Amino acid sequence: MILFYLLGSVILIILLSTKFKFHPVSSLISVSFILGLLLKIEVLDIIKFIFDGVINSILGIGLIIFFSCIIGQCLKQSSSLNLFSQLILKTFKDKTLSSLNIIGLFIGSVVFCDSAFLVLSGITKTISSTASYSLNSLNISLAGGLYTSHNLIPPTPGPIAILNNFNSMELIGDTIIYGFLVSIPSSLISLIFASKIINKTKIKINYKSDISYREVFLPFLVIFIPLLIISINTITELIGFNLSREQIENIKTLSNPNFALFVGMSLSFFLPQVRNIKKLIFLESIKDFYPIIFLTSAGSAFGNIIKNSDLIEFLPLFFGNIDINLLNICLISFILGAIIKTSQGSSTSAMIISSSLIFPLISQLHLEAFGIIMTTLSIGAGSMMISHVNDSYFWIVSKKSDMSLKNSLMYFSTMTVFQSIGTFLFIIFLVKINSL
Repeated sequence: MILFYLLGSVILIILLSTKFKFHPVSSLISVSFILGLLLKIEVLDIIKFIFDGVINSILGIGLIIFFSCIIGQCLKQSSSLNLFSQLILKTFKDKTLSSLNIIGLFIGSVVFCDSAFLVLSGITKTISSTASYSLNSLNISLAGGLYTSHNLIPPTPGPIAILNNFNSMELIGDTIIYGFLVSIPSSLISLIFASKIINKTKIKINYKSDISYREVFLPFLVIFIPLLIISINTITELIGFNLSREQIENIKTLSNPNFALFVGMSLSFFLPQVRNIKKLIFLESIKDFYPIIFLTSAGSAFGNIIKNSDLIEFLPLFFGNIDINLLNICLISFILGAIIKTSQGSSTSAMIISSSLIFPLISQLHLEAFGIIMTTLSIGAGSMMISHVNDSYFWIVSKKSDMSLKNSLMYFSTMTVFQSIGTFLFIIFLVKINSL
């Protein structure tokens, strides 16, 4: 019966969000309360668990998301995204599709994919008007890179929310490193779709631009420095420096994601034109911030009900006949993410809900850092499947590419299926290699 309640709650969240057009936040909070009642938790305790979940989310990832929103708006309003993109296109010259994919992958790790695509689609339109590459090809390559990092690489909201639900925020640096690693097959798949399936020409393009490296140096630092600071502890461990305990603790303190994003935000205020539009940037950042933090907090509330119920003990027992090892946990995580994403459209929601459901398993197994990271990325990979008509990003890519609904489903949606599966297969490969 307990399992029935859990499955029913997930189905109810999906139905409320899709069929009855409830806001995802309303759906999550409402179902959290209903699930608590069904699990015979006292009403006051339900309210407390929901409140605690919301507060823990705000305190855990609120500043990270807010700083990211400000960075994104500074880059957007200062035209730095365009400058940075133009320089990459100029540097790689005839590798235009590859350049756009790299742009998407790199920028999408800091700037949300919807906003980034809306800004950068202007570049693809300019290129398509002066060259023989179709606009579809260019946009698919860019969209694929952005979609990849959005689902796999912190500090984007989804992966951060997963780590927060897993009580593993200290692993954000490691997740960035592994996130970029497992992004390789996903990006390559989107590149193949762009170059082989959609694009029919073989003409090379030499994208001409007067942009200099000096002009793009600061925008590059705004994106790169936070990622570097967060990952510095992981990089230090990988290199194998012989450090004292005090030095290790200092590095861990330095690599705090709040500090890293604060540094990035501070640098972004020195971007061209930003000084004169700080009020606009702040207001637009608030608009970006509140839907995301509300969603992640509501998801955290749902997860906290599960964490404080009998489900935390029941789920591992339910899977008792299955060999609950890391490989199977990754598989379950992937399937959960895929089902929820495809059903209700939002990758971030899918990641939040899936991580709440999978937490009892990983808590019982006491997974090490590598296992938690692979589970996180498996959920992210599943949450890439399938972007279609219930996903806002699908419509943004479709409309900006002037694609018909049929072609959008044929090219973009199909690409996300292959991206999802390809990424997960690579994760399984890494798990297998690690177990040897």
